Amino acid sequence: MNLINTLKEHKVIPILTILDEKTSACIEKCLIQSHLPLIEVTLRDPEVAQALKGFQQLEKICLGVGTIKSKKDIDIMIEAKAHFGVSPGFDPNLSKYAKANGLTLIPGVQTATEIMAASSAGHKVLKFFPATSSGGVEKLKSYADVFPDIVFIPTGGINLDLIQSYLDVTNVIAVGSSSIISKKLVKEKKWEELTSSIISTMKSLNPYER
Repeated sequence: MNLINTLKEHKVIPILTILDEKTSACIEKCLIQSHLPLIEVTLRDPEVAQALKGFQQLEKICLGVGTIKSKKDIDIMIEAKAHFGVSPGFDPNLSKYAKANGLTLIPGVQTATEIMAASSAGHKVLKFFPATSSGGVEKLKSYADVFPDIVFIPTGGINLDLIQSYLDVTNVIAVGSSSIISKKLVKEKKWEELTSSIISTMKSLNPYER
């Protein structure tokens, strides 16, 4: 599965922390049925590593592992057979470890210095995090001419009302948001409603015309 093509096609990455395998399998099914076969599962709880094993249709869904901060986290990504990993910052040692294992890692940046460091290490797709408190849309626009070879995935504080404004920025390849998947519906295990909710949300955003 080609990550860049997937990001360009779908443009929105649902972000969620999942704590058990059964929930992972159900969410995987919902996303496939919603025609949004893409997710970033964040490593914000020790249970997530086990929960990732619930994703079993990896030929149909692009699985990302987020909040990668250590080599151990990258090992979890490897075990999960994830298609990509996302880190909140740029660590050259993690970058080297990911490359040595043939993995795609998307490091987080805020500043021009961080962008230059990540770019020098070969990263051309970067996470802009936390987006809303780091200058948001205007800061991303200011980077477009300075770093024409870099594309960004802004995440952090981006709700449904803000997604559109980020998608309109030329150097944004996709937007990550925890607002796509309803935590309430996940908690209540209302999977049919969740599928409908995702479809409705994506229609309202209409990213496929971009």
